[in-house]
Amino acid sequence: MWRGSGQGLSGTVSWQFQPSFPYILRKQVVIERIFEYNRGMELGDPTATTREPRSRLDEALDRFDAAVTELIGTVETGGLDQLSAEEKVAVWQRFETLRNTLPLVDYNLIADAEAHHLSEEYCSASINQFLIRVLRLSPGEAATRIRAATALGPRSTMVGEKLEPVLPTLAQLQRDGVVSAEKVAIVERAMHRLSRHDLDPEAVETAEQLLTDHAVILAPPELRRFAHAVVNAADPDGPQPVDDALQQDRRYLELKQRRDGMWHLAGRLSNTVGAQLTTILDPLTKPRSTAIEDEDGTVVDIPDQRPQVQRLHDALEEACARLLKAADQPSVGGVPASVIVTISLEDLLAKAGLADTGDGTQLTSDQLLRIADEAEIWPTIIDQNGVPLALGRSQRLASKGQTMALIARDAGCSFPGCTHPPQWCDRHHILDWMLGGPTDLENLTLLCRDHHTHFQQKGWTCRITAEGLPEWIPPRWIDQDQQPHINTRIKRIHDQRQLHSRNRHRRRQNAA
Repeated sequence: MWRGSGQGLSGTVSWQFQPSFPYILRKQVVIERIFEYNRGMELGDPTATTREPRSRLDEALDRFDAAVTELIGTVETGGLDQLSAEEKVAVWQRFETLRNTLPLVDYNLIADAEAHHLSEEYCSASINQFLIRVLRLSPGEAATRIRAATALGPRSTMVGEKLEPVLPTLAQLQRDGVVSAEKVAIVERAMHRLSRHDLDPEAVETAEQLLTDHAVILAPPELRRFAHAVVNAADPDGPQPVDDALQQDRRYLELKQRRDGMWHLAGRLSNTVGAQLTTILDPLTKPRSTAIEDEDGTVVDIPDQRPQVQRLHDALEEACARLLKAADQPSVGGVPASVIVTISLEDLLAKAGLADTGDGTQLTSDQLLRIADEAEIWPTIIDQNGVPLALGRSQRLASKGQTMALIARDAGCSFPGCTHPPQWCDRHHILDWMLGGPTDLENLTLLCRDHHTHFQQKGWTCRITAEGLPEWIPPRWIDQDQQPHINTRIKRIHDQRQLHSRNRHRRRQNAA
């Protein structure tokens, strides 16, 4: 039994934690059915993840689900009516303590996902994108959880030896349930600013102790101000200033071809160029495992055997390929500054109605005419549902006009959950051109390089619906029923265009 006291709304409050409540679940709590995806998600049917016999994790989830359901039912059916003010505050504080421990499950799930390359298994380029897609998180929330897991989650050496967390004291406070996820984020960000190697280790250690001590007693706004003061005290000079003139004098790059045909690259990059290059190459250097399904249905995971230096080389190769595409018409990347606008011919000639851009926003006909005054115009015929029709090109590569129509329809990578813009996409033949697939819109879709390279290995297939939209069918190891999915961005744009088309038709009928 735990006992404690504090200042409540009506004076001193005392509380105690009884072991009868399933406190032991704190170490076993798992986000409710994280791998039992509902049918609204783009990764498949929850029945596809059911395993027999049931694992300890499934049983723990069942107990947690039952306990939470019982708690909600007790609160909703008058469980608070007979409690005094002090007892209600005690319940509230106890519940908050349990809530604060839930991120411990996140940390282990994230560590396991990274160790087993789960993001690659589900065709996500990074663990951040994986969380955004699976849990429907915002990019900021996903990044916050990953940063917290890195600082407070489990770690191990290359040989599997367990290590304590980067911030062990803060990790223990969260395990005890006395600091919230918001406070953890404040302390983690402050310590990240003090992670430079040129700082005094004793000052950094003192800062960590001060922050963890005050994280328990301060509210988030006060803790945020206190953290700012602690960082300034531990690092009064701030980061060392960059000598731009010296960097400009020392910059150089050599690229020479050797006799064996390979190229030697050496140089010193300025701070800005190095940061830009790192930003471009970092997402492309992630290890990419491959999942292959045997005849008996067993999925075999083949890890990425490339060392980091080779992954960096291949990342540079991919970046160069994308850069070349950006200058090679009629590539998708060759039209990064283009605005794709759809409007009926009669509305344009009559200078009436509204035009729809690729992201679903609208322009008046006057605004469109001003934009198109010095622009290159590619007319695209659309059907009554607002879907661009095939342009009838017979060559293997899609024409510029077809590419424009693909951008207007897909607005980026069409793979479910992917948000890559069109300038980072390839034009993919659903039925391969070598196998007789035509270069028409009903056989084309946009795919980012990662999904274009790996979706077939993962067992996904694509087809065009009766509405003219690309939909994706997952493999049976993800969804036994293989329910098709359409990228939510494409569906949203399509629905907006249908709505606008109906509104225009209604306005014309009313005018007539």
